[in-house]
Amino acid sequence: MNSQINILKFLLLYFGIRIFSYIFTPATPLWAQNPINTLASLFILAISLRWILKNDERGWYIILLEIILGGGGYLKIFGTSLRTYLFIGSLTIYFGKKLYTERKNFFKQLKNEQYLLFTLLLTAIIASALGLYHNHASSAVISDLIPYFFLLYYFPLSKLWSSENFQILSKNALLASVFGNTLLILFTQIGFSSNIFTLQDYYYHWYRDIALGKITEINFDFYRLVLNEHLLLIPITIYFIADIIKNKINKINTLALGNLLFILANNLTRIYMVALAVGTLALFSIKNWKRYLIVSAASALMFVIIFVTTHTLASRGQSLGLEIFGLRLQSIASPQIEDSSLSRLLLLPKILEKIKDKPLIGQGLGDTVTVYSPIFKTDITTPHFDWGYLEIYTEMGLYGLLAWIAFISYLFYLILKNKNDRNLSVAILLSILVINLTSPALFHVFGILLMIFLYNKKIINHTAL
Repeated sequence: MNSQINILKFLLLYFGIRIFSYIFTPATPLWAQNPINTLASLFILAISLRWILKNDERGWYIILLEIILGGGGYLKIFGTSLRTYLFIGSLTIYFGKKLYTERKNFFKQLKNEQYLLFTLLLTAIIASALGLYHNHASSAVISDLIPYFFLLYYFPLSKLWSSENFQILSKNALLASVFGNTLLILFTQIGFSSNIFTLQDYYYHWYRDIALGKITEINFDFYRLVLNEHLLLIPITIYFIADIIKNKINKINTLALGNLLFILANNLTRIYMVALAVGTLALFSIKNWKRYLIVSAASALMFVIIFVTTHTLASRGQSLGLEIFGLRLQSIASPQIEDSSLSRLLLLPKILEKIKDKPLIGQGLGDTVTVYSPIFKTDITTPHFDWGYLEIYTEMGLYGLLAWIAFISYLFYLILKNKNDRNLSVAILLSILVINLTSPALFHVFGILLMIFLYNKKIINHTAL
């Protein structure tokens, strides 16, 4: 009962943050920063850093809730997200205190995974210096570099994750975020499908510039809805599928899985569906093979039912939507039939040219690629490569790619060495690796946080620094 009450409280906080940002907007390309938004953000920042300075775990709770419930774009201070200020302030205090009290002992205690972490961070710093040297936009370089610094959250997380309160808080906040995201997507789909909202209106720009989402009209008044936090949609879905396979059916977890499949049915990102299939296959075990088949088949059927129902209602009975679903899957094998896949194919030779130009040191962070668009009939310059691993290779060169390979390989080693929840960890890791084929998943803030979570969860006999 207490858990359900906490989930409800977090759900109210989830919508409270969004309603607050809708009324008191942060800085966007169209809107000025509302001073009330700034004051609220400064207050949250001050409370969190004060508690961290006093070794009060509640300071880290605020950071956790901002990451899970906050979304990153709703609260800002002078045009920069509260998340960035919390990150800089918390880690400055954490490492300042560590280095002051432990000095050389801090570095003597480092283990293999921590050396790999610092190596990956160093390669990103070198790539950022190369980006500035090659006259890439400084804002783009900084934007690409910041997620790598989130690797440093590994150190406080290694201690926090041993706290039962922290684990319970994380699970409840995650569930609230899933339910909240479902309601937000449902509200948005209804609003646009019924023409209450229109493209380019106030809500549209709030969704795009503050919620950091994307709205695309498909047909029959059905809209594809994407949010920034959907990057972790598949790993979280796999977690709940695995939980239902392993344990007795839990109402909340089953409800969470249904909500996640609803979000995916409105998101309709092809690579997410592929990643979910790969991750679900990795969950297979002889021990629970019957439950595996039942749960995985039921999940697939539930997804189809949710998609068809949503599309039928949005189109007012004009279409089941299966032709759209089929088209997006078919474009994996025949990408020329869809604009986004065609764009990805056009980018490929240009990206390969950049790799051949500087295969060892790379072009540096903040790089862009220019390609002719048959849609707009002109050259388009974009920072979005749409090829995750090729973007790493292009910007960070061979040294950066090898650093990533070493980082991921050691994580696989830890997972395979530890028999506890091995299938689940492999499935989650494989899913994010698949998503990174066509999306910047690994080097996104959420991708980085997922990786350090898996590292902390799988280290054997780990002693927190």
